[in-house]
Amino acid sequence: MIIKEITIENFRSYYGINTIKFNDGLMIFIGDNGDGKTTFFEALEWLFDTSRQNMDSRLISEKKISELIEFESEIISVSMTFEHDGEKIIEKSFAFTKSANNEIKTSDFQFKGFENEGSERLPIQGGRLLDRCFEAAIRKYCLFKGEENLNVFNNPDALNYLIETFSNIRQFEPYYTGEDNNQGFTDFAEYQSRKAFEKAMKSDKQNSQQEKEISSKLDSLRRKQSDIKQRLRSNRENATNYSTKLNKIENSKEASELLRDINDRLKSFNDKKNQIEKHINEDYSINLLDDMWILCGFSNVFEEFQQKVSTFSKTKRKLEREEDKLKGKQELAKEIAEGIIPLSPNVPDKISMLEMIKDEFCKVCGREAEEGSEAYKFMVNKLDDLIKSQQPIEKNEEKPLFPNNFLKELEQKSNNLEYNQNEINSLINTIRDTIEFNEARRSDANKIQESIEIEEENKKKILSQNDGLTEEQLQNAYENIKNWWDYRSQAEKQVVLLEKEENEIEKELEKYQEQYNNLAKGSVADTSRKIHSALEKIKNAFKNAKDKNTLDFLKHLEDKANQYLVRLNVDGFYGIIRIIKTPDGSARIALQDKNDTLISSPNQALKTTMFMSVLFAVSDLTALKRENDYPLLFDAPTSSFSPQKESDFFNIISDINKQCIIFTKSFLTESGVLDNKKIEALNCTIYRIEKQRPFNNLDISTIQTKLTLIKD
Repeated sequence: MIIKEITIENFRSYYGINTIKFNDGLMIFIGDNGDGKTTFFEALEWLFDTSRQNMDSRLISEKKISELIEFESEIISVSMTFEHDGEKIIEKSFAFTKSANNEIKTSDFQFKGFENEGSERLPIQGGRLLDRCFEAAIRKYCLFKGEENLNVFNNPDALNYLIETFSNIRQFEPYYTGEDNNQGFTDFAEYQSRKAFEKAMKSDKQNSQQEKEISSKLDSLRRKQSDIKQRLRSNRENATNYSTKLNKIENSKEASELLRDINDRLKSFNDKKNQIEKHINEDYSINLLDDMWILCGFSNVFEEFQQKVSTFSKTKRKLEREEDKLKGKQELAKEIAEGIIPLSPNVPDKISMLEMIKDEFCKVCGREAEEGSEAYKFMVNKLDDLIKSQQPIEKNEEKPLFPNNFLKELEQKSNNLEYNQNEINSLINTIRDTIEFNEARRSDANKIQESIEIEEENKKKILSQNDGLTEEQLQNAYENIKNWWDYRSQAEKQVVLLEKEENEIEKELEKYQEQYNNLAKGSVADTSRKIHSALEKIKNAFKNAKDKNTLDFLKHLEDKANQYLVRLNVDGFYGIIRIIKTPDGSARIALQDKNDTLISSPNQALKTTMFMSVLFAVSDLTALKRENDYPLLFDAPTSSFSPQKESDFFNIISDINKQCIIFTKSFLTESGVLDNKKIEALNCTIYRIEKQRPFNNLDISTIQTKLTLIKD
């Protein structure tokens, strides 16, 4: 299968229709972080998923959504034209509509396929066509996101699938399986002949006692053997499971370290950004009044303000003088009207006044004052005035003409402004310096934010490339290592002991089985013995042939992988790939030197080329067995490579006769510009993936990825 063309329409950042032509060799898509490399890769993953209908609205281009008017519909689609025994097309799509409340509704999922038959193009269900031409089991050996996912044997079923699919082992299945619940012909024949042999032996009266003794011993040993095999299987599975956990931790060790470094850098960047932003003060509306920025350049206004304050002051003083004069005239008029100054109310005192009123005689002037007379009334009124004067007086405050002191504040403000007139006239410099300072700090903060976004993107990539491990799992990757190590060690020790016990039981079984067989010689059961012996040898022959076929396949896979390992590494140690079958039927990839010394911790770049070599070998076996090659697609597979190692790698892989599609940010300088010198050295098709500019870095609906062919 060779990809000829891919069209992506309205898939996330791929706004509108984007068509890319493919050749049958190496194709490189170069893009910076966040430019759309992984989105392209995920568009293909979505297209290749035949297991479910996925109409997730998050797949839709935000830019296209922002352009939709109410109740308008559009489609999202990914299609592929490919060559596989003739040209074929698959296209996956669904419609989306903007509702009255701006919600997006999805509908009309379709997965179409077309294939040519003669001059006709026949429709076929897309998923069925894809599964027929590009099996789901094979697809998982063709799409790889990041370096950590390159190891095909992370899947415990991978080895069995590869052996059954690409070796000749399936031809043995009708004859030998080695399984109790799924017997082949030789398994069944050996079992049935043994039962017939034992039945014949039991009917032999001559050797009945010896037969019972040996048969009882054989049955007991077989029960022990069955129990040991079950325990052995359980311990092997435990050992494998804990090895897998430990390998996963080992595989994520570098990711854990990278994640820790990224988090440290993120903390440093965020702290630095916060410190910078603390010094940014852009409350210019407050500065206008509190810091008098509003007076900048308004000297004429200030002069007018001073004049108004002066006029107000003069008017106030004039009104106050007139008010004072008016009050003075009123007091004078009252004094003139009364003619005399009256005595104080407490003269004479209250006791004297009461006595005079009782006696009806004024003892001040020495005259009688009969009740009802004017003199008597005068004394009563005088007493009332005295009593009132002794009561608490409610003060009737006189409201001043100008109750507030605004003029004084205005005069003080005018004087201060007059005194600081030079500083006010210089505010333009202060404003300019403040704005320039804030803009410089804001620019620094934005640069740090760009670094933060890059680190966060790297963080997402690490998390996405580590088999579903969460950030917390990566950070705590070594918490359980001691327990897992102990559990694995215990299981492996049990495996050794049980294997030893199993061997001993097998020897005992062979000894008693030989005695049992010898007992049958010359008896009525001799013919049954010979038949069983012959069928047992046939079964063992098939078993040995099947085991040899498996070993031959692994050796062939190793040889192919090591050929690629040599080609993918230049001027450096690379070792020898070994594919080791584990007791539970899975496999692991190891690296050794020529002395069979295990390379326990190869660097990440060497591990990457090791895994990719196995992938290329699997791809070769696929093409050899199925007479059809399949494309290999990689997203960021060389992020751990040095610049020179990366250049060598791409130069070598461009000469490999295989369709290989790689999404990478290699060949970009630190400033994000294409490194044309390195690009010219490559012999392959190269596309540039980048964001369409301009765009708003706070608005995802302005993001659009564009693809440009830069080398054909």
